[in-house]
Amino acid sequence: MKGKSVSTTEDILQFVALLYQASSHMQPGDFKQWTITQLRQLIHFDSAWWGRALFPELSDTPEVHGNSLFQLPEDYFEQWQKIADCDTIAESLYNDATRPFMSEVQLETMSGALCNFLWQHDIHQVLSFMKVDPELLLDAKGNMGESLLVDFLSLYRNREGEAFEPQDGNCLRLVMPHIVLSLNHCLEFSVLTNQSAQANSVLEAAMFDSGFMLNTPSIGFIELLKRDYPDWDGCVLPDEIQQSVLGNISSWKGRHFTLTFESIDSYWFLRAYPSSLLSELTEREAQVAELFAKGKTYMEIAQEINRAPTTVRNHLQSIYLKLGIRNKVELVEKYRSLI
Repeated sequence: MKGKSVSTTEDILQFVALLYQASSHMQPGDFKQWTITQLRQLIHFDSAWWGRALFPELSDTPEVHGNSLFQLPEDYFEQWQKIADCDTIAESLYNDATRPFMSEVQLETMSGALCNFLWQHDIHQVLSFMKVDPELLLDAKGNMGESLLVDFLSLYRNREGEAFEPQDGNCLRLVMPHIVLSLNHCLEFSVLTNQSAQANSVLEAAMFDSGFMLNTPSIGFIELLKRDYPDWDGCVLPDEIQQSVLGNISSWKGRHFTLTFESIDSYWFLRAYPSSLLSELTEREAQVAELFAKGKTYMEIAQEINRAPTTVRNHLQSIYLKLGIRNKVELVEKYRSLI
């Protein structure tokens, strides 16, 4: 009968094994849709919402940073945002993240705004579970943040469907940690694949979601961004970079690096190219730096560029400032490392 679900231990183990296999060769968006389709073989449902959300400190209203919808209209999330403050399902999950939420959509247990919203989309039975993902909340120093980052999955049945049963909730609780881990693996695989495709020029890479939160940055990516933003916490991209993305600008240039953005499914792929500090020097300063690096003296350089020695010294002080160095020995080392 429609709505019944019977999953054996063998079914669950096979699903988990397929998850990790698929995460190594699919793009994130395709992987999420594939996962939802495969999950229907364990638990019957008519539609679903899978997302990643941030619960700010002292708040039970999530900031959703990623969405994958199954058999739901494209504007489902935008519509939900209008009643997010009334979503008692999110509140229930937040208050007890160890148990699935399972209920019929009814006014006795839910707010009127939430019920009307769900009924509008022919949702009459709900099974939801969220898994805390502390890995993605580490700041630039490796410390835990103050907010709660979760992956959530809400499964829905329509009017004709039977109520979800406890075994459905247990099944979702068992597979959800593997779903989260395999998604992270898929994101890491996407980063490594896209990075290695341009290994000759890409320094670091990362993925970020619609909330500008970084996912699976490559080694050194955070340290690179902190060269321009020393106080950056390493979780959400700096505002200046966010504005470039929102303005449909395909790249952003900092002092130490250049970023390019590429849309991949519901995520963005971020490449960081090293910026040569020599490019910040004027043509004359670059000429002076090159001559000093070749061992020329003040007088020799002044004669070669047809300028007074004091002008050469002024150029040198400007070079020191732009390259972050203090003397000619450091200038020679820096210049040779940048050319």
